Amino acid sequence: MKTVLLLLFVSITYLGYSQKVISGNITDKSNGEDISYATIMIKGSNVGVLTNTYGFYSLTIDNEYIKNDTVVIIISFMGYDKVEKSIRLTKDTRIDIKLKPLITELSSVEIKADVTAEKERLRSTEMSTITVKAKSIKYIPTIGGEVDPIKVMQLLPGVSGGTEGSTSLFVRGGDADQNLVLLDEATVYNLGHLFGFFSVFNSDAINDLTMIKGAFPSNYGGRLSSILDVRMKEGNSTEFHGAGGIGLLSSRLMLEGPIIKNKMSFLVSARRTYIDQVFKMVASNLPYYFYDLNAKVNYKISQKDRLFYSFYMGRDVLNVSEENVKEKGDSTGQDFGLDFGFNLGNMTHTLRWNHIYNPKLFSNVSFILTDFDYDINGEFVGNSIYINSKIFDIGLKADFDYFRNNENHIKYGGSFISHQFQPNIVSTAGDISSFLSSNEGPKMLTNEFALYAMNDMDISRTFKVNYGLRFSGAVVKDKVYAGLEPRLAIRYLAAKNKSIKLSYSRMKQYLHRVASSTVALPTDLWYPITSNVKPQIADQIAAGYNHLFVKHNISFEVEVYYKRMQNLIEYREGASLVLNDNYEDELLAGKGTSYGAEFLLRKERGKLTGWISYTLSKATRQFDELNKGKTFPAKYDRRHNISIVLSYELSKRWMFSAVWVYQSGSRFTAQTGQYLMPNATMTNVEIIPIYTDRNAVEMAPSHRLDLNFTLKPKRQRKFNGEWSFGCYNLYNRAQPYSVRVVPNDDGTGYKYEQPGLFGFIPSIAYNFNF
Repeated sequence: MKTVLLLLFVSITYLGYSQKVISGNITDKSNGEDISYATIMIKGSNVGVLTNTYGFYSLTIDNEYIKNDTVVIIISFMGYDKVEKSIRLTKDTRIDIKLKPLITELSSVEIKADVTAEKERLRSTEMSTITVKAKSIKYIPTIGGEVDPIKVMQLLPGVSGGTEGSTSLFVRGGDADQNLVLLDEATVYNLGHLFGFFSVFNSDAINDLTMIKGAFPSNYGGRLSSILDVRMKEGNSTEFHGAGGIGLLSSRLMLEGPIIKNKMSFLVSARRTYIDQVFKMVASNLPYYFYDLNAKVNYKISQKDRLFYSFYMGRDVLNVSEENVKEKGDSTGQDFGLDFGFNLGNMTHTLRWNHIYNPKLFSNVSFILTDFDYDINGEFVGNSIYINSKIFDIGLKADFDYFRNNENHIKYGGSFISHQFQPNIVSTAGDISSFLSSNEGPKMLTNEFALYAMNDMDISRTFKVNYGLRFSGAVVKDKVYAGLEPRLAIRYLAAKNKSIKLSYSRMKQYLHRVASSTVALPTDLWYPITSNVKPQIADQIAAGYNHLFVKHNISFEVEVYYKRMQNLIEYREGASLVLNDNYEDELLAGKGTSYGAEFLLRKERGKLTGWISYTLSKATRQFDELNKGKTFPAKYDRRHNISIVLSYELSKRWMFSAVWVYQSGSRFTAQTGQYLMPNATMTNVEIIPIYTDRNAVEMAPSHRLDLNFTLKPKRQRKFNGEWSFGCYNLYNRAQPYSVRVVPNDDGTGYKYEQPGLFGFIPSIAYNFNF
């Protein structure tokens, strides 16, 4: 049945057509970058299409819209001048359009720009999805004064950030490893620098980010909770430009320009923290730093063919040596031969080929390499230890866009990824090797594959449906795990500015990550499924209501969802997965549910922009071997989550922005008492703790206010600079991030304390472009 369905979609490609077709690419006139999801409409009608991810469109024209062999189309996208073009149409025609960015003040943008983008969101079947342009978040305040795309994602409804300051993502009751993060289609396994306080994404190199939490299109899969699709800029193909910034903790520089004008371009962006150098200046020492490097080249071979190559590398480095200790004031005179450190990072390569077969068929083929590893090394008094864990992926992916007509946009394709895992590589020397011997670690190979087909179809002016099917699987130790993932989304247009949407999706996950609670370093381990650890499955249903207030350029969205998860992974109490090749014996399988309501009110243009989001949710887990088999709250089950993000143009030179967040506390298992019991030999007594049910106690809620002021130049020149002055946690409220047991003040009994993280942190940064 699956094969027949796929062949049916492919075979449609070869049918003939009686209508005429206009196709081509929509690009940014200022830099040559493709514009995704721009709108192309036939003037005087409701007939239109959107460009795909790579800026390609195909518009089928019926004879009724052709007058004297001429048709008029309108091309528009938020932030660009609208283009109206008259086309002589006697045959299928290719028309490439360049849109000019709006460069007027924000107040006039509000008057000049229409609400095409908001209308398209309302009319589409898309649900639980938010796309954020990097340039639209440049003024949002964050730690250190540097825009962090991941921290912005944490401000969206349905998304929680875990502990304060981290880059973890917990989406709709899922776990942190249930999010597939893609950078130009390559998987990024580690999202954080500086123990998670900075994300790996340099905003200067990023074009946009799309977060999908539900109603997943069939071309996405591999994780249960969300897809975060991050797209890099392509590089300016018309002029040489640069941008960068100098902050308190790090600096960055981006260069882009044409290699062959309008045909081949490049982009290079680098970032490095100088925390190690700052500490040296204040007579202290923190031998830690991180760096990132992004690069991209794109080459337009012809009107039908285009190549892209994307590269990313980022690493965290810590090295504590004997010299570091002595510099801190050690006066014992002893030489312990101390040397300790870690080194971890991601590297990705993506080679993509775009090809246009005919005015209705577009394809993208990607060859992808991903490499993630961490090293921990230490030397002490003649002993040495080295621990390494790594993942290497090699993949091939093919996606086809078939624009059958204006009412049917068909996508189909497939992917193959070979994962090579090698956790727990150990090398020791000295006395330590007598109880911890060297070990190459197990090499585990998993081949993951998928085929999909979907159709985005207009049934009538009020009903639209997106239906699809994904067949996915993994081959592990010569055993095949596979299954179907049906997808469905329905939109009912209740009025021109109101729509109601419903969706169902099933997602499967063939990899899992487990973090050992006994290790404080970034030693999370990724493993494939096994005979004891089955593929994780999530079924999600959602309903939504969209309302667009056209006069005020404000959109309001509300969604309710219910998600059921199977074969979730936890580890036994006290289990250690680091240096443990028999990790399967430590893992437990269970199930979970999450449900909630999400509200989003946003304004995307004008002097005042931003959004207000509120999430009311509940997430639970159930494992037969944990909590006596009873259902318990998930660790990051936060009942309430509120984010207010606002930017306001005070004047032509001054921009003000603020972020206020509130969230319920995370969960933990509390000790409520203890009693004494004689040991087995009756020679002593043991203290036996008494605990609540698992995750039964909620930490205190947290909230904070961040501010930022930006001073822009008096007028635009070839070189322009902006000063940003801001702060994180203005009213200095400690954000609880852990719990600990301490004695009561009167010396009787004990109590829990919740130490805070990050009080008031001022920031200043200088950003520039040329």
